[in-house]
Amino acid sequence: MILFLDFDGVLHPDPCFDEARLFERAPLLAAALGLFPEVAVVLSTSWRTQCAFDQLLAGLPAGLRERVIDVTPTFAMAGTPPPLLPYRRQAECLQWLRASGDAQAPWVALDDRASLFTPYCEQLVLCDSLQGFDTAAAARLHGKLKHARQRLARSVDAVV
Repeated sequence: MILFLDFDGVLHPDPCFDEARLFERAPLLAAALGLFPEVAVVLSTSWRTQCAFDQLLAGLPAGLRERVIDVTPTFAMAGTPPPLLPYRRQAECLQWLRASGDAQAPWVALDDRASLFTPYCEQLVLCDSLQGFDTAAAARLHGKLKHARQRLARSVDAVV
């Protein structure tokens, strides 16, 4: 399973004027993912356009950092299905899935901007940008990951 992760408004409040608060919610996310060792993280944050991969990882706790496998590509209109053009972040996530060779992989996005995803996007776990990832978001994430795990198990059973 893939978790697409935004930073601003998820791992810390947005805006974040206090540098000491950067990534303050990352330990809670690392703990929330503890029950889901099969989840890999792909960074979908806008920071990926300004920072090297190592810099992106630097603020993350080890338990989260070791799950990060890649970053999403920068939005390109070419190749994006017209219905997704207004929903840049979702288009980038889907583009990453296609490029990875597993467009059908279960995925979840942790983000604070619903406008970057199609309305009622089932894979989106929306965070309050002023709070970031909190216990309510952790509960929603847990539910989505558990549901995705069950769907994967059913599809494996159907193949076997």
